[in-house]
Amino acid sequence: MRKITFFTLVFLSWAGIANSQVVSFPEKDAIWKEEYLTIAGPFSRHFALCGDTLINGKSYSQLVQLELDTTGEITGKTYTAAVRADGEKVWVKPETMMDEVLLYDFGLQPGQEIQLYNLAAGSQVSRTVDSVKLENLAGANRRVIYFKPELGEAGEFWIQGFGSNYGVLWRGHIPIPDFAFSLLCFQHADEYLNLTDIECFLPEIPVCETVNASETPVTVSLKLTAFPNPSSNEVSFAISQAKSLEEYQLKIYAANGKLMKTVEQISPETKLPQAETLKPGFYIAVLETKKTGRVAAHCTFVSGR
Repeated sequence: MRKITFFTLVFLSWAGIANSQVVSFPEKDAIWKEEYLTIAGPFSRHFALCGDTLINGKSYSQLVQLELDTTGEITGKTYTAAVRADGEKVWVKPETMMDEVLLYDFGLQPGQEIQLYNLAAGSQVSRTVDSVKLENLAGANRRVIYFKPELGEAGEFWIQGFGSNYGVLWRGHIPIPDFAFSLLCFQHADEYLNLTDIECFLPEIPVCETVNASETPVTVSLKLTAFPNPSSNEVSFAISQAKSLEEYQLKIYAANGKLMKTVEQISPETKLPQAETLKPGFYIAVLETKKTGRVAAHCTFVSGR
């Protein structure tokens, strides 16, 4: 695993946007480390741009989520979305969507309003630019777009060539308790950005195969779904694969983070025993490996009983 020395970010005073360098959004060799806050606690997640794919006659880069072991080595990757840059705009086509949506527009000006599709919540949101500044980050003068904060929000900003301080996909999502995203660090080739106060370690950037739209870019990893959701008397969990499930266990957490139940023997469709009734409220189900405790998939659900 590559160790990158932390350095302090040096900010330039405002000197005029016209002096900014042209910094493009990466097409490959880029990796983001993010923190995902849930009712079960924080999880670190890694996303990377690697390889090309052709969809509807347009060239995209593959955005994959990486799976790491306890030593920080990559053990697998899951295709998440296709990303393409067109001038100052960046477009994304998530795996679960038929059409692409606007991911970023680095040409925004102060006072301008932008409509975005919240990929985390599945709804349209509106953001208004508060200011745009020129800042020296990772060896280049980059436009940094600051948005007017919503109630209870510290504030979102976009860095040209990097993306949002909420993470590569999660721009426009207003953080709420137990459902928030935060970019920790980023690397593109020799460019490195650290938004934390400590060293931020990143794995080697993986290599992805070049594919066309008729092929599956990379193997899709486990997905966990609760049904019915909301539930009343019983709740079941569907797991997207049937192989090697003996290596995993299912844990149910309450909204306060308390572990409610561990199911060690699971199947592609696992029903929570009827005796294990849950009080009304929000819960999170976590599928993790028995050996390392690595989170392979998770989902939230509501018990209405």
